[in-house]
Amino acid sequence: MSLLSRSIGYLFLVPCVLPVVFGGNGIATACCALAQAALLVMAHRWPGPTRPVLVAQVAATYLPIAVLGSAAVDLDGLLAATIALAPGRRSRWFAFGVVTLAAGPLDHGLHASGTAYLHAAVGTAAVGLVLSSLLRLPDLVDQLGSTQEDLTRVIRAEERFRVARDLRAGLGEQLLVVTDRLYLVRRDMADSPDRAIRTADDVADRTRTIVAMMRRIAAAQHDLDRPARDRAPVARLAPRLTLIALVASLLAISANQVMEVPQYQVLNAAGGLAFSALLLAQVVWVRFAVPLLWAQLTLALIPLLWLGPAWCSWLSLLAAAALLRERLSWAVAAVGFFALRAVFTEPTGALTDRTGWVLLALQTTLVLFGLSRFHQLSVQLNRSRTELAARTAQLERLRLARDIHDLLGLTLAVLALKCDLIGELISRDPRRAASEIDQALRIAADAQFEALALTDDRAALSLRREFDSARAILATAIANVSVDYDDDLPERADTVLAPVVREAVTNVLRHSTATRVEIYCRSRNQNVQLNIHNDGVCATAADGSGQGLRNMRARVLGAGGSFTTSTSDGEFRLEAAVPC
Repeated sequence: MSLLSRSIGYLFLVPCVLPVVFGGNGIATACCALAQAALLVMAHRWPGPTRPVLVAQVAATYLPIAVLGSAAVDLDGLLAATIALAPGRRSRWFAFGVVTLAAGPLDHGLHASGTAYLHAAVGTAAVGLVLSSLLRLPDLVDQLGSTQEDLTRVIRAEERFRVARDLRAGLGEQLLVVTDRLYLVRRDMADSPDRAIRTADDVADRTRTIVAMMRRIAAAQHDLDRPARDRAPVARLAPRLTLIALVASLLAISANQVMEVPQYQVLNAAGGLAFSALLLAQVVWVRFAVPLLWAQLTLALIPLLWLGPAWCSWLSLLAAAALLRERLSWAVAAVGFFALRAVFTEPTGALTDRTGWVLLALQTTLVLFGLSRFHQLSVQLNRSRTELAARTAQLERLRLARDIHDLLGLTLAVLALKCDLIGELISRDPRRAASEIDQALRIAADAQFEALALTDDRAALSLRREFDSARAILATAIANVSVDYDDDLPERADTVLAPVVREAVTNVLRHSTATRVEIYCRSRNQNVQLNIHNDGVCATAADGSGQGLRNMRARVLGAGGSFTTSTSDGEFRLEAAVPC
């Protein structure tokens, strides 16, 4: 955000106060105006107890009227701005309305015209809304930018909670049933082997159902297109606040022009509507800003030749639109439009009158530029936050899909194999069947822990534990197993390579007829190198088309490493390296 955009509220405050300080209203009124500005800055910079500040500001606003009998221009607008910055929605806007409605009688007396009352109310409300918005908007834009990291954490937490809920509803309950049935199998093995075999077969079927359910949950993450939501209140408040303040400013400027030039009221009303619509269109549809700006330029300059001073006020809107282009050529053009207004403004003898219209024109240009730019910034930030939320959700869903497939895949596949083996061993080798039941119970408990690890970063992966588990699991099905690794592997390798080891072991058990498996891992030249070699290669591994291989490759490459697979003479080799 540029320095001009960040300080636009304080720049707008300067022309609000200067006409009062140098307008011949007396030293006391000037001091009250300066006190008003200081209290408003204090309320914005140090938002704490607002009641003392409001009490002091009420005194500074109405003291010139009550004691000195003079009305200070726009001091009630500064009070309205302070009220708009205060907390408490209902009480804040009620007090804002009271100050706005009281502006006419207090500034012009009880016997002034309705037009004077309307002019004072519109001016007070416009100054209050615009000034409070210009002061608050940089903080809102900064808050939108600074909470990007918070947004990613929230989106990740929402995705993890959703998957944890699905796993708990399906996988968790099914694993509990499997655990209970395994206990029944062990209890019935001695007294009723036939019933134990039927229960074991049922457990095997349920385990295969769990595996299928796990695959469906993993696949659903790829197909899920539910948009992620940015629930931050400031994301909704910032663009709405800028747009409301911008519309209020345009209405106030148009109303003021219509009331000040009574002989061209209809023409100025039409002009205000046209210029306001063109400026709003440039703010909302940025891609059409240049042709709209040329249309606004035509509408401003051609009638100026005939209407002169009655039309020159709209040059401030044209200058604000030119500043929005943020190019040097258009900035110079904005200065030219400001000078052109000076040429067509009706000359007056008083220097204070000329100073007044200069400050008023500067106010108008600053307000419209500031509000328009802040609306564009807040919309751009919201768009980037929406894109960030969508990308974060997509990446988290892909990660969860990989973890469900890789982390739970081996555990559930081994559990299914164990349950099939238990049914075959009950009648042939009851002692070994009991040992397999104990192992199956431990595997079921591991599956519950791993389901938790998917959605909880505290459940960290361990490469050493994966190596030990791979050695124990492969030894039950394959005669020749060799697992060798360094003892001082860095922690960074755990997160990346532990799922790779698990998925590779799953592929060996489920998709190959291997009789020999070799796994070794070494830390060399600031890299952790993993090699897995087995015979009995399957067709999926040979062409690299399996989902597990794609997941492994994505993990390693995402960590800045290298991943290769090769087959030769019926043997499969996997090589992965991760920088540490």
